[in-house]
Amino acid sequence: MNRIVVVALAALSVATAARAQESEGSTVDVSALEGKVTSLEEQYAETKATVAALARLKWSGYVQGRYAWQQCVGNAPPNCSYNVLEHDPKTGAAKAGNPTQDNFFIRRGRIKAVYDADLAQFVLQLDVTPDGVAAKEAYATVKLPKNLFVDAGLQLFPFGYDVGVRSSADLDLLERYLGAGYWLKGEYDVGVALRYAYGPINFRGGVFNGNGVQAGGHDNDQMKDLIGRVGFDLGMVTGGVSGWYGKTRDYHVSPNKDYDRNRVGADVQVYLDLLPLGGTAVKGEFIAGKTGIGTSADAGAGLGLAGHAWQATLTQNLGPVFQVAGRYQQLVKNNSLTAPSSGGAVKDIDELDLALHYFVGGNYKLTAAWFHPMNGQILGSKSDLTKVKDNQDKTDQLVVQAQAKF
Repeated sequence: MNRIVVVALAALSVATAARAQESEGSTVDVSALEGKVTSLEEQYAETKATVAALARLKWSGYVQGRYAWQQCVGNAPPNCSYNVLEHDPKTGAAKAGNPTQDNFFIRRGRIKAVYDADLAQFVLQLDVTPDGVAAKEAYATVKLPKNLFVDAGLQLFPFGYDVGVRSSADLDLLERYLGAGYWLKGEYDVGVALRYAYGPINFRGGVFNGNGVQAGGHDNDQMKDLIGRVGFDLGMVTGGVSGWYGKTRDYHVSPNKDYDRNRVGADVQVYLDLLPLGGTAVKGEFIAGKTGIGTSADAGAGLGLAGHAWQATLTQNLGPVFQVAGRYQQLVKNNSLTAPSSGGAVKDIDELDLALHYFVGGNYKLTAAWFHPMNGQILGSKSDLTKVKDNQDKTDQLVVQAQAKF
């Protein structure tokens, strides 16, 4: 069809030129005109090939600019206090509120390139903020028969809904839940994973370093972890179950000591049309794990210990442009912690999060969110208990975020 169009245009030019020349009493050089037609065809073919190649390259990205007010910045009780679950990684001492999460800052600045070829796919995602430039995703995909795909490189942990499925541009409460922040810290890791989907069932899983992107993405030992999630999509109800089996080795003790680094998880999402105001979604996720992600610095602060976490989220659309979201979550790093515990140790932390989203078109979202952490069961002597209560209960945070994406 394209050749016909080119030939027709050329013929029209020939006819016009012929008429002009006939009116002047001259003859038409047919060979020259045929050469022009051939040249136009070649130029069109080259342009078509270039456009087809560029069409395979897809660009996307988003920027999240924030203003945050944190109730606790510094350490001067009773005017300011700290959360005892936060510890300095060098000294192990409880640390004050983090001023880097206060005032104006850029939470995420992502740009992603995906080149989709016939038998392969290239993915590169960068996070560009004032702190620097970091690779979030960098992997190559091989397309196999029977709807199978193999991803090799830096990619999301194939575990759970909050990390394995949900984009950080679409989080209901701006941040992932506490359990993901501990047992899936870093969210991305280097490995090889297999993807497959058939009807309502999907799977992604493989072999990974197991230590996330901590220390620049390098593993903390020579051992590898098996991680995977089996999901389902029934339209109104989606969900999945996840598993993680691996070990981590502490090279800083002699002899070296190995710890199990295992997790199991389950998640479910239900989408309803209950109210005339808009759609309703109920989401829940549970994870039980042993040993956090990190290096030997975790020793004495959760390494080798078993715990669990869960979260329940409710979202409600209010017309075409507003949405409210609420989440209750709990994190227990050590299930076996019992009284008496020196220093009044906190066994679990609960948190209530609320957010209001305002969608402007399809590319801009304005969000106001409130985070209210609460200590749950506190173990220890009476004097320890008083000390902990006096220094941990004022850590609320207000965040206003403007997100633009393309």
